[in-house]
Amino acid sequence: MSNKELLKEILSLRNTTITSPTLKEMQITPSVIESIYKWAESIAAGGTLASYIPELATVDSSKRAISIADLYHNHINIGSGSDTIISFQSVIKPFLYIYALEQGLQPDTISSIEPTAQHFNADPILQPDSHRNRPGHPLNNAGAISSAGAIDDFSNFLAFMRTLTENPELEVIEPIYRSEMATNSNNRAIAYRLVATGRFQTMKQGEKALDFYTKACAIGVKPHEVVNAALVLAAGGIKNGKQIINPNHIVRTINVMNSYGLYENTGEISLLAAGARALSCKSGVSGLIMNVDPGRGAFCTYAPLLDKTGNSLFGKYALIPLNNLLAAPAAMRLSVEEILHCIQQL
Repeated sequence: MSNKELLKEILSLRNTTITSPTLKEMQITPSVIESIYKWAESIAAGGTLASYIPELATVDSSKRAISIADLYHNHINIGSGSDTIISFQSVIKPFLYIYALEQGLQPDTISSIEPTAQHFNADPILQPDSHRNRPGHPLNNAGAISSAGAIDDFSNFLAFMRTLTENPELEVIEPIYRSEMATNSNNRAIAYRLVATGRFQTMKQGEKALDFYTKACAIGVKPHEVVNAALVLAAGGIKNGKQIINPNHIVRTINVMNSYGLYENTGEISLLAAGARALSCKSGVSGLIMNVDPGRGAFCTYAPLLDKTGNSLFGKYALIPLNNLLAAPAAMRLSVEEILHCIQQL
């Protein structure tokens, strides 16, 4: 027996027949979500809007929402921001990565996958002395611009996101796109460094990738539509009984969400929300946080007031009990007392 056949035989022993539970079976009800909403709202004091993108500084800071669903598409949606159209911002990054992989780009062509404690708009590739020729991670700005280089026609990527969100009218919010393009000098520097290091062959390719990345971040979406897209990840790339995304690409994407989904705050929040498990999350400076729990479901929170790392204050607190409820019951996690103690340090 070859090494490949031996490994295949060993891995075939893994039990994959576990049935996904419904929200009701997980005891997740509208009243429970209301309680989580009130609890998170009560401790999410302060925060600031992402004013470095001028258009985001004009949003209603009082809006909040929680949307959660199981793999059977049973949804619970609450909050004043439930019907608000919000720009994806960095929550689009996992989908850019999936799209690039689906287009045939090799993972190591896009970026490395090692997380850092750096901010989302920093990357070693900006430092010529680092001698790096690829971004450090798919979910920072450099990695996402690299992924966007796989988009040949933006309408194709938009169609991809329309399918995942189940919104055939999904569009770019033009004022936000223009606002970002007028203020994205750091991202422009990243794009040019990606040309200098050989990720892109010409300035035109680098500028096109930057433009498409910025447009992708400015796509407008409602919280429950983010959940629809996240459910495809939670189901291993299956939608309506059909495999629409390569499962290997789903695994790669969830893996990088585990390591850098909440930027340099990922480790701290993962400890509180997921304990001994991985936290498959992605946040964005518009105030969205998306959470995927493979085989069980997904949720999205929205509130635009951010902490210093760019994560929604309300969202990062809400995801702690939300993730605990959605997770498999045998998952090891911190005690309530330890969680509350740690929250004081955030």
